Amino acid sequence: MIRSTTIAVVLGAVLAFGASACGGGGSSASDTTTQATTTSEGGSASGSGTLEGEVGPGFDIEVKQNGKDAETVKAGTYTLKVEDKSDIHDFHLIGPSVDKVVTDVPFKGEKTVTVTLQKGTYTYQCDPHAAGGMKGTFTVT
Repeated sequence: MIRSTTIAVVLGAVLAFGASACGGGGSSASDTTTQATTTSEGGSASGSGTLEGEVGPGFDIEVKQNGKDAETVKAGTYTLKVEDKSDIHDFHLIGPSVDKVVTDVPFKGEKTVTVTLQKGTYTYQCDPHAAGGMKGTFTVT
């Protein structure tokens, strides 16, 4: 009896670890989750504020500042709020000082990160669908 109980406990621990390592857990793909993550990337700041990212539910991805498409942004530290509306997309920001996957597949919900943007061009994309054109850019001055 002790041996089978020990095997069951060990097996349960292995299965629980495997599920968490693979991104499995108690939430289903249709759950909407809100998480807050703070990440600082190096650089000097001269601008600040909030950028709003959105991906899905279709094959759209965007970044806005003050309700308008972000085409040019001043260098500095920003709060990036991303709303991921689909469990088949991710939101990945790439640029001179940042390489940050903000949301990943199959996450669906909102995440907030802090990023410090340096001068240059930044690309935001859905990695699984970037080759199909699901990406955009903005310039940091």
